[in-house]
Amino acid sequence: MIELETIKQLVSEAEEPTLTLYLNVDNALLENQADRPAWSTWLKNRLREQESELKPEQQAHWKQLQSQVNSFLDSYVPDSKSLVLFCTPEKTTSYSLPVNIENALAFGKTWVMPLLWAIDEYEPYLIALVDQTEARFFLSYLGQVGFQDSLSVDWDIGEGPERTSFPSNHDAGRGGNMDDVQDRVDEHITRMYRDVVTHLQNLMEKHQARRVILGGSEQSAHHVQSLMPQTMADQVVAVLPIPIHADSKEMIERSQPVALEYERKEEMRLVEQVIDLAKAGGRGALGRKAVMNALQQQRVELLLAPWPIDNDQFAAELVMLTFASSGQIELVHGEAADRLNDEGGLAAQLYYAL
Repeated sequence: MIELETIKQLVSEAEEPTLTLYLNVDNALLENQADRPAWSTWLKNRLREQESELKPEQQAHWKQLQSQVNSFLDSYVPDSKSLVLFCTPEKTTSYSLPVNIENALAFGKTWVMPLLWAIDEYEPYLIALVDQTEARFFLSYLGQVGFQDSLSVDWDIGEGPERTSFPSNHDAGRGGNMDDVQDRVDEHITRMYRDVVTHLQNLMEKHQARRVILGGSEQSAHHVQSLMPQTMADQVVAVLPIPIHADSKEMIERSQPVALEYERKEEMRLVEQVIDLAKAGGRGALGRKAVMNALQQQRVELLLAPWPIDNDQFAAELVMLTFASSGQIELVHGEAADRLNDEGGLAAQLYYAL
């Protein structure tokens, strides 16, 4: 799993010049099923184009880095949707991504904006599918879903931490009080629901996930949410009709559109919040000049930038300056990007106001 700290380390350690490549190597695309896939043809043409723009003093570095790319690709077999390469004079670093990223090349500063976009767009989500007998936990990240763990009702009192599902056809009418039996059933189900909340808290911390989607039985999912601390309940994006034994494909189809819609709303909320801070003379900066000044002073806690950014070298500079002050970057799309562009194209939440 690619984490933000990994990218920060990559940026801090990379030496200039860096040859950065993003290649859409998805074999499911018709254009990549030819003898010479489309990404390979694009790369050949783009390398030739970039070489024609080089200054004489850049030629030696370029030839070395191009040789590193060729050496890597000679034995490369696509096993993902996208390939990212960072080639410096010291080493070649590669990442395989399960999401499609447009072909792109940059030469000079390390260009991580498309990678930041992918991480930002498909940030970690936890999916918990719950009913009255069991719960299943999944992590959704970069367009994929992976199983994490499961719980089930601890029906056998005194058995310790091991959990086993109780029989689904309890005979409450034999040899006992029906109400007492039902109370015991309810008690064990509620205990499992509380365990689900605790387990979700642990998984959120482990995977740095800020969002939760609940599914399975709607009644059970809402019961689980009602047992959450308020701060955690606020992180539940939606309760969705996802069957408890749904496969990964169905989970993605049902959850991803909701997650992306939620992210768009969060982007607009952030943009409006920072604009209000700036216009009130508080911890906010608007427009390229004000934001760049704040970056130079290492006052930026959160940088808001529209995606995509056309100038890759300017984008690389924004990343380095933001990371230098331990700041975060949020790339915004659609209406949020339009709103940001109306206010000068960049905005920043600051650690402190002057």
